[in-house]
Amino acid sequence: MQVSPSGKVSAMDFSGVNHVHPVGGLAITAAAAIATMVRRVQVPIVLLTVACFIPSAQRVVIAGADFNFVRLMVLVCLVRIAARGEFSGIRWNAIDTAMAIGAVAKVVCAPMLRGEASDLVSAVGLNFESFGAYMIVRATVRSIHDARLLVLWAAGLCVAAVPFFLIERMTGRNLFSIFGGIAEFTAIREGRLRCQGPFAHAILAGCHFVAWIPLWIALALSTERRSKWLGILGVVSGFLIVFFCASSTPLVALIFGCAVWLIYPVRGHLRLLWVCGIVLVLTLHFSMKHPVWHLISRIDLVGGSTGYHRYRLIEAAVDRLSEWWLFGTPSTYHWGTQLFDVTNQFILEGVRGGVWALLAMCAAFVFAFGSIGSDLRSIATRRRLTPSRTSTSAAILRNDELFVFAIGATLAAHCAIFLAVSYFGQTLLIWLFIIGIAGAHRQWSRVSRAESPVDARAERIGVPPSRPSLESRGRPSRDDRRRDVEPLPVLHSNPSEGVHSGTRTAFGSVGSADNCQGAS
Repeated sequence: MQVSPSGKVSAMDFSGVNHVHPVGGLAITAAAAIATMVRRVQVPIVLLTVACFIPSAQRVVIAGADFNFVRLMVLVCLVRIAARGEFSGIRWNAIDTAMAIGAVAKVVCAPMLRGEASDLVSAVGLNFESFGAYMIVRATVRSIHDARLLVLWAAGLCVAAVPFFLIERMTGRNLFSIFGGIAEFTAIREGRLRCQGPFAHAILAGCHFVAWIPLWIALALSTERRSKWLGILGVVSGFLIVFFCASSTPLVALIFGCAVWLIYPVRGHLRLLWVCGIVLVLTLHFSMKHPVWHLISRIDLVGGSTGYHRYRLIEAAVDRLSEWWLFGTPSTYHWGTQLFDVTNQFILEGVRGGVWALLAMCAAFVFAFGSIGSDLRSIATRRRLTPSRTSTSAAILRNDELFVFAIGATLAAHCAIFLAVSYFGQTLLIWLFIIGIAGAHRQWSRVSRAESPVDARAERIGVPPSRPSLESRGRPSRDDRRRDVEPLPVLHSNPSEGVHSGTRTAFGSVGSADNCQGAS
């Protein structure tokens, strides 16, 4: 649904055409080889690196099937995971079901819009890439330890990307233009350079990195030294890239994601906050002259913003609900001036897959927020039952609590982003990684509550909790230890006695120096 303005270079211009730069070809070959050799938890890191530094115009066409480099890497990673039997670690949950329904709905609805086989082929390719990337995260991220490692690497990639954005800011030329799909000279609006790096648009470049900032804040607030410094560097680098992009949407998402952290002290009352927020929105909607989504038209933080366009898009989608709710619609061009550009991810889901795809996305958010709230209450109970606030166990629980809250904060930031922009190209991968982490969290948090029953019953009788499983404490499971790492140290049943043996790293206590090197 994305159409580039006339005269501007777009990755869509290379659709269906083999286009491989020698540097890009070397990079994708090396990435594919590395993805087949690294440990399970490092597979999504390789995929994320490709998305951060190779434009989506780089692609190969195989038997008529169009594979941009991200899609090609998704295929390689899925084959690698299937060959090693790592899909067996997935315990299917409600978030997985919602993501699957959304993908199926968009594939089923595609040929019904115009009746053309090309629409079905395009929908299959796009949803293979999106759902495949989600399943890669679900198959490889099995604990909070794995999720932290992925977020740490994302911070490192953000730091590595800053010099390229700085050069573009100083020279007005984009170094990534040699790969195609990106203009050589940086766009200017209201006298400001809108740097975009390897991404299709400056807004997408900013959103790609700003989405991680709530998670990096959790690392910066943790007690683990390496995580703290990488988290700080990630936050600073994210701020710089948002400044270089000079776009309102990433800036609003940044403000929103950071503002969510203001409710961390009252995280025990999230349900009340949600109810109050819904009541506030309904009150504004029925008391204002315009609908509540008219407030979007008033947002313009850097000048030249198109908030009014986004308001008109939502208004048109509501007015034309009967047109798209069942199977979507082939085009929104007739909705109004410039409304062919669907800059709203929620509306884009409905346009592509009807109300079924839209409800599936909303359900994924609801299930993710519900799981995070339940886990926060469980962690709070364990913290209350921990004898010493200064013990190793208490520090680990605090770090876990910060990270789980951060998953909810970055999901909330995506709610704000999706009201103002729709993802395409390699930026789509960020949303899939975040919701994939949320799906993995729903799995490991349920294991934690099942195997470590420190709930209201334990609180009532006033006894310390039973020892949590290694997986629920953010450590690899027993099967993972046999495949990936050396055995972990044994924890005492009494949390106040601390760790019996092992070495402290940025991710907790481990039993060998080899695992430290693998995590770094």
